[in-house]
Amino acid sequence: MNMPNKNERYLIYLMSGKLNYIHIDRNGGFNNTNIDWKNTLILSGSFNPLHKGHEELKEIATAMTKRKPYYELSIKNAVKLTISTDEIFERIRQFKGKGDIVLSDAKIFTEKSHIYQGAIFVIGADLCQEINNPIYYGGEEGLKKSLMTIKNNDCRFLVAGRFFNNKYHTIDDLMNIRKEHQFLFESIPEKLFRLDK
Repeated sequence: MNMPNKNERYLIYLMSGKLNYIHIDRNGGFNNTNIDWKNTLILSGSFNPLHKGHEELKEIATAMTKRKPYYELSIKNAVKLTISTDEIFERIRQFKGKGDIVLSDAKIFTEKSHIYQGAIFVIGADLCQEINNPIYYGGEEGLKKSLMTIKNNDCRFLVAGRFFNNKYHTIDDLMNIRKEHQFLFESIPEKLFRLDK
């Protein structure tokens, strides 16, 4: 049986909970550098595949916030089971020369906010609608608690318009963001970024 290499060992540590994130630099080097997230921007996704829209969104959000951008890939997600190790390495390879990436096992943004305290998350309007849907939290109280946790971890969201349900939606079209939570969500102006896919 082959011994795991350095990168695989990092992944084993992440999966077993010994690390809560791994940083992979733009050259593909794995490390567990301690990052101060207060001046960062995180674009989370499954990146299956990474496409021009992701890269453009990262550029626009970076210009808007003047923060250091990171792509973030979770080895788990809220719907699907854990991604296979081969699949993780396959997706990571897409980022070589294109940007830094962090790998975590946080499925939802409440969990991500504990890891990346002080960060701004870049999301689409479709995901924003889900984040504000009480059904995922067992009701209104759970939703409120989750968003307050994100606030207390000093995180917030930058929201890009997205085409879904046969219509282009910006943050202003989302009816489910409660007034008391609106401060957590800032819109990326349509004139700066629009992707109808």
